[in-house]
Amino acid sequence: MKFKHILFQIICISISIFIAYLGRGFITLTDLKNLTSTLQNVSAAVFTLAGIWVAYSYPEAIARFTNPDKFSLIKGTEQTKRIRSLVLTIFSSALVLVGIVLFNLSTPYVQHLFKSCDSYLYIRIIGISAINYLALIQLQAIMKIMSNNLEFIYSLMKVKAENEVYDDLSK
Repeated sequence: MKFKHILFQIICISISIFIAYLGRGFITLTDLKNLTSTLQNVSAAVFTLAGIWVAYSYPEAIARFTNPDKFSLIKGTEQTKRIRSLVLTIFSSALVLVGIVLFNLSTPYVQHLFKSCDSYLYIRIIGISAINYLALIQLQAIMKIMSNNLEFIYSLMKVKAENEVYDDLSK
C-alpha cells in the first residue's frame, strides 16, 4: 500500500476512536443499530451500483472472468485507473458489509459475556469505534463513486469538445 493510503487509514481509525471516546457514555446500542442499518443499505447500494458501472462501462474487464483466454488489455491508463478505483470501491463496500455482519453477530455475545465486567466501557469504545470506522470507509467509497462519475462526465465533455473542433476544422 502507498504511504498516503496507510496514513489515511490511521487518520480514520484515530478519528473513529476519538469520536467513540467522546460518546462512550451516551451512545447506545440502539443508536448503533440505526447507523449499522443505514450503513448496510448504503453499502449494498454502492456495492451493486459500482459493480453494474464496471460491468456496463468496461465489459472487457468482466471478460477476464468469463473467458480468460480471450482477455485483451484495457486500453488507456485513464480507463485502467477508473476501473481500479471502482473495483476498490466495490471491495470497500463489501468490507463494510462484512464488518456490519460481524458486528451484528458478535454484539449479543459480547454484551452477555462482558456486561458486568469492569472493562465493558472499553469494549463499548471498541464497538463504537468499529462502526465509526466502517462509516468513514463507506463515506470514502461514496466519494470515490461521485469522483468517478465526475471524471466520466469530464471525459464525455472533453470528447464532445474535441469532436466539435474536428467538425469545425473539417468544414
